[in-house]
Amino acid sequence: MDSLDELREDLWSRWRSAFDRFADLEGASPSGERRVYAKGELFDLKKYTPQEFPAGGRLLLKEPESAHSCRRYWLDAKGRPVHFSFRVNYFAWEGFYHYTAEEVEFVEFCLQTNVVSKYARMALQEGIPRSYQKIFVNGGGSHIGGATAKTAMDRIMRDSYFHSIEIEEYEVSRGRIVAGNALMAGGMGQPEHRMGLEYSYSDAGTLRRIDLVREDGSKYTSFAARSRVSMKELAAKLSQKIAARSIEALSRANRVAPLQAVELSFRSVTNYVPGLIPAAAGAKVSDMGMVLAIGQGNWIGLNEQDFEPDMAEFVEMMNTAHNWEAGTRMLRHAASLVTKLAPETIPTCDGFIAFAIDWEFEGHELLAVLKQCGATAATLKRLKEIGWLS
Repeated sequence: MDSLDELREDLWSRWRSAFDRFADLEGASPSGERRVYAKGELFDLKKYTPQEFPAGGRLLLKEPESAHSCRRYWLDAKGRPVHFSFRVNYFAWEGFYHYTAEEVEFVEFCLQTNVVSKYARMALQEGIPRSYQKIFVNGGGSHIGGATAKTAMDRIMRDSYFHSIEIEEYEVSRGRIVAGNALMAGGMGQPEHRMGLEYSYSDAGTLRRIDLVREDGSKYTSFAARSRVSMKELAAKLSQKIAARSIEALSRANRVAPLQAVELSFRSVTNYVPGLIPAAAGAKVSDMGMVLAIGQGNWIGLNEQDFEPDMAEFVEMMNTAHNWEAGTRMLRHAASLVTKLAPETIPTCDGFIAFAIDWEFEGHELLAVLKQCGATAATLKRLKEIGWLS
């Protein structure tokens, strides 16, 4: 058993033991000296140091008028979170933080099921991170209806659909992390991935970039330090590059039939490098549902590394500002560029349209999405004539 497997076994053991720590919630809130609010999840344990625990986003001193999806943090005298609470509809979650010189933990419970919905731990040696472990239960543990906490525990462990795991171990030299290894497993039944970690620093010793190196040698930037470039400038740069790479990929596909539409499929918050779903004339498409009409063998993936480190920096900016709409606007602009420029280099039909959409969140706004991506009245009329749009 290698060290990553050992850390995984240790993580499962700690997660199971955390089910018996529900009583610790009662002492966490009173130990806080002040309460702050946030519109998104803050205080990522990966960013913890004994000297500072940055929130990683904007803290609000007053509760927003709309308390829906508002997160509440109780901070101690050092500004560190000690208690957390969050409510959505009928479900509520509370968590506590535990600090020692050797580790910092976060334990979160779903109050309706008593399931440990999240457990995260950073182990330290002489104040320097040595390993990071995290379990997240899908649905925040609220989906285990009618089960006791112990029954839910066994079910969650058996089925990777119900949990995701993230583990990192670090190599330290001269007081800072210089390399490492990572394991990502589970999460909606996805397969396990093992990766190397590469760290790069500026001459002044400031962390500039963290790259994940996949087993096939490809890289993905997980962190890029903020530069002086604005979010608006980065968005414009990424839009142009995504449009250019999309047109190149469509050209290389050597399709015989002209294209009627191309979907730039993305997932809000988690992934802004879109997948391409091209649909040629004659395809049977209803309400632009390309995902259902076009077989996955015809989908086209873009190389994520082509957009790094700009994409990592852009995502970091969005996360800090809790402004994920900026990512949606960036991809809408990229799609509008494809709509405008693709007909110059690849065969397209009358009324060709490229559109960027996250169907889960935006499917009910299809018409507005198409217009934002360059669809004219004539384009919409043509799509209705061929039965692609109702």
